[in-house]
Amino acid sequence: MTSRSEAPLSRNPFGYHSRRWWMGLTVYLFLFLVGPFATFGNMDRGTIHHASQLAAHYQTMLLCFSLLLIYLVPFFLFVRYTRMRAGVPRWLVVLAFASGLFVPSWIAGELNDAADALLRLLASKSFVSTWGDAIEAPLVEETLKLLTVVAVLSLVGRRDGRDWLVGGMCVGMGFQFSEDLGYIEDQIVAGHHGFETAVPVTLDDRISGALVSHWTYTALVAVAIWLLFCQRRRVRGFLLLLVPLLSHAAWDTPLSDAGALFEAFFCLIVAVPFLYAWGDITFDGGRRLSAARTKQRKRRKAQGAHAEHTAPGEKDANPAPQPPQGL
Repeated sequence: MTSRSEAPLSRNPFGYHSRRWWMGLTVYLFLFLVGPFATFGNMDRGTIHHASQLAAHYQTMLLCFSLLLIYLVPFFLFVRYTRMRAGVPRWLVVLAFASGLFVPSWIAGELNDAADALLRLLASKSFVSTWGDAIEAPLVEETLKLLTVVAVLSLVGRRDGRDWLVGGMCVGMGFQFSEDLGYIEDQIVAGHHGFETAVPVTLDDRISGALVSHWTYTALVAVAIWLLFCQRRRVRGFLLLLVPLLSHAAWDTPLSDAGALFEAFFCLIVAVPFLYAWGDITFDGGRRLSAARTKQRKRRKAQGAHAEHTAPGEKDANPAPQPPQGL
């Protein structure tokens, strides 16, 4: 027999979530639905009077968009392998990528402009033009992408390290894809590049740096937050958090124009910790990242070795003193 108080809850599928969850879902859906209009709503900018110019305009844009498949296809193959080994559902990959594509991208553009205006009030124009992007972009963009990962995982109720890793990768790639679409729009719609120059610029500026970019940054930030707040590993989490922030800042400084050697160095700084975190979480559940300190591990190894060398019926050579037995 079911009591009267339990009957309405069992019949109502919406009663299992709290009011806070519904408020979060409402805010998330609002931000998500605004995203497509903010992402694709400016593709008709510019002054184009002839139909032939308009057709060439959109043909060039679609061609440059299709070039982004050069990194999208390998990425999704890599994510497919990762989620199958880690046991992450396919729908989380789709949801995280769509969220990164439509939620943080348009908000980042508005906040970057606001941060740039604030910096111009506090510093000189030359300083802002040289170092402004290095200060604004890592803080604004990485924070927004992290909040998107937190929102997605909180709404679906997943908190494992594998979920943080895959969710961070997919949210970061969605943001990266949206950012590349925006750059291509600005280059072509504003009339700065035609067909002859738009393709080389897309290959050089957007695709060449896609191997280690937002998807690795967001994955490392998400894993760092998982270590900080879920595993209570503050030192490791903080160190892992610094890597994408510093690398992201370095890409937006004049150092990124120093040549291929510096670019390879920046990529290596991010790739090594990412591959370590990816391998540990994907294959071992993040045990090495979330393990106890070195002294405790050495103590456990010593105890395990001592237990192996001691026979089952053999007494310890230095037994601990026993209290006197009563009569």
